[in-house]
Amino acid sequence: MLSIPEGDVTRRSESVRFRRSLTLLAMTLVLPGMAQITCGSKAVGRAALRVVGLVLGTVGIGGVLLGRKGIIKLGLNTAALTFFEVAVVVLGLCWLALFVDAWRLGRPPSLRVPHRFMSAGLSLTLMAGVTTPLAYSAYLIDVQRNLVKSLIAPGGLGKLYNGRLNIALLGGDGGLDRTGVRTDSISMVSIDMATGKSVLFSLPRNLRYVQFPPGTPMARQFPSGFPDFAYGIYTWALANKNLFPGVSNPGALAVEQALAQTLGVPIHYYALVNLQGFQDIVDAIGGVTIRVDERLPIGGGHATGVCDLPGGGCREGAPNPILGWIEPGLQHLDGYHALWYARSRATTTDYDRMRRQKCLIGAILKQANPLTVLENYSRLANAAHKVLLTDLTTGAVSALLDVAPRAKKQSFTSVQFTNQVINPDAPDLSVIRTMVQQAIAASNAAPVVAATPTPTPTTKATTKKGKTATPKPTPKKAPVATTPGVAQSVDATCLYS
Repeated sequence: MLSIPEGDVTRRSESVRFRRSLTLLAMTLVLPGMAQITCGSKAVGRAALRVVGLVLGTVGIGGVLLGRKGIIKLGLNTAALTFFEVAVVVLGLCWLALFVDAWRLGRPPSLRVPHRFMSAGLSLTLMAGVTTPLAYSAYLIDVQRNLVKSLIAPGGLGKLYNGRLNIALLGGDGGLDRTGVRTDSISMVSIDMATGKSVLFSLPRNLRYVQFPPGTPMARQFPSGFPDFAYGIYTWALANKNLFPGVSNPGALAVEQALAQTLGVPIHYYALVNLQGFQDIVDAIGGVTIRVDERLPIGGGHATGVCDLPGGGCREGAPNPILGWIEPGLQHLDGYHALWYARSRATTTDYDRMRRQKCLIGAILKQANPLTVLENYSRLANAAHKVLLTDLTTGAVSALLDVAPRAKKQSFTSVQFTNQVINPDAPDLSVIRTMVQQAIAASNAAPVVAATPTPTPTTKATTKKGKTATPKPTPKKAPVATTPGVAQSVDATCLYS
């Protein structure tokens, strides 16, 4: 009978122990608790498996029962978010403990030094691979919880206007070189909450003698209308907070009331974006693709000085230098260039800027990629903290998030009240209100429009920050003819491709 040398037996035995230690770690990765059931504390293993089953079952069944709307509501509930954050942290720590125990059950002291290091290295790698995504998930939940808590007011959706939600979209020009905030961009978007069909109404910043609903503080102060330009309403109301007792943002309320009285429809909520930080939001969604019609300067014009004129007006400062140019053509703009695309007016008019702002809003609504938003969510949330003011409630945000996928597939139309449509020095409210009702009726009657893919940009902007890329020639499309005061398709008039 042949005998096996003792050294071979020892090596084989050690090899078996090494494979066993690796198997225990793999079992913990795939099914936490199985390593303990196999050769450890069976009570701990069974408890871990029950928790795994409970978590998977709750996620699966809860997702089916809650549906999209229910999941969105949970994502806006600070108590639920706190629970999920704690749960993810606890589950991560428990999984970590199971890995440590599985490594111990592999009896590392009995392994040869190379195998001991390999077992420890694999254990640490698996632990990092498991805990890193869990830690990041907990971080994102915390970001979401803080965003909801600080930015969105608790409450329901409230009564709609003929099934539509009307939101004032304001662009503020506050910054380090500015005193106060002026609403350089004044628009209202009306969204059909059943279909997602939307219409954007834009008023000029230089509109004068804006009226307010009877009985409001602004109507009592200005019975004949606000004597200065409309962009000064926000500043004036903020400077006279004593007229708005109990109101957290008198400026926003005054602009909302001005829009409601001018357009003839109720305004449910407002969202004010500080244009100085707008570029962070565009960067966080991966930029936007825009067809630029003409060469636009970055900079230029005059710096705005102190806003202390009667009615909230501002004195102009010294000329600003031109820092670069945004060249014509189809371009994918980052936040910096998108901001100047919206603000540039040294060589164009305020009405041209209104049109570009409309195109930019349409591009953001159409092109925001959910995956990109998720990847850059913490950056987007931090930017929102800095640059966004709103009175949207959790119920309203929940409804908007639910209708967003349908809205992206609809035709997004716009009406601009330029000087070709109204006299900004003496606006006729009856004309404006008639146009609003006609545009809403046309939007309701419009058929569903299939979504179109986002085009590939072929040119880049030129600034002092970088070199000019040599663009490939792109076929030019003829601009769609527009009729002043009539709702136009934003996709067609802005030419995103």
